[in-house]
Amino acid sequence: MAKWTMKEIAKLANVSQATVSRVINGNKGVNEEAARRVQEVIQSVGFVPNKAAQTLKHNQSNIIGLSVTETYNPYFIEIIDTLELEARKNGYSILLHNAKHNPITEWDNIQNFIARQVDGIIIVPTGDYNLQRISKLPVPVVVMTQNREMFDSIGLDHMKAGKIAGETFIYAGHQRFGFIGTTPDDKFLGYKSALYENGFEFDPANYIQLEESSNTNFLMRRDIDAYLNRVGSFDFTCVFTANDVMALEFIKAAQERQIRIPEDISVIGFDDTYLAKMMEISSIHQPIEDMVKMTIEIMLNRIDHEASPGTEKVQIKLDPALIERRTSNRKKASGRA
Repeated sequence: MAKWTMKEIAKLANVSQATVSRVINGNKGVNEEAARRVQEVIQSVGFVPNKAAQTLKHNQSNIIGLSVTETYNPYFIEIIDTLELEARKNGYSILLHNAKHNPITEWDNIQNFIARQVDGIIIVPTGDYNLQRISKLPVPVVVMTQNREMFDSIGLDHMKAGKIAGETFIYAGHQRFGFIGTTPDDKFLGYKSALYENGFEFDPANYIQLEESSNTNFLMRRDIDAYLNRVGSFDFTCVFTANDVMALEFIKAAQERQIRIPEDISVIGFDDTYLAKMMEISSIHQPIEDMVKMTIEIMLNRIDHEASPGTEKVQIKLDPALIERRTSNRKKASGRA
């Protein structure tokens, strides 16, 4: 099979070699007709760009490293799919690594990204352990789904999300409130503050605390059952959960104990994943497409030096919204627990 060059492609398409290069790299500003001719020639001859040569010539790999905390939660799968699509639209490929909630693995991932000469790194999200080392990397870093002052970052306003959940329950007439999560975070603080501002207090006994390592359905259910075995019953009529998987496992545990959802206990999850949509779970919506587009835009600006490394870091907090489905309602709470 003959190896075609960009010079030969340019001749066949009747354009300059520079135009062929811009089309291959996904750069904007190419005449539509010229781009169409280039694409037709590329497809007809089966031309495959030499990425290694391009990297050496332009000192750019057109690869973005992506380190995610986990891949079990469907929320992260949706983020990965959307990021890959948006990166591809802009002429970039995604190199994916899973940190598995382990800071040592996260740093190994990042070192591998640097060894592969990625043009930038997206972390979804990051813990505290590697922050200083990550801040000294020679490539742009964008943190997604949380806000970190040291980096360009995009996330949801978790405090506001917690307040929305709390106020929704209060409006429905609830007076005893539950929460499911690992360590207390901004979601819980926002939830708790909404209760306090409306004359209620959160009872710490109603905090179903899961282990940090409980990141599968089985492990979450194990922790929920352990809580029930200890307290005997639920002493609340509504519960806000840190993600949709926790919401699902709680609902299953409650229903097995003949507790009706939402008549006896209303449930609101977090992330609004396809899991919440399929199981009709009320959930705080995360605008994944908006977050991804902003993340890629910031990353490309950093790579292209339109925003130099010394400039102020971009901090974006997006507004949450509650999508109510069958697991919560705005009727007066029944009072049963």
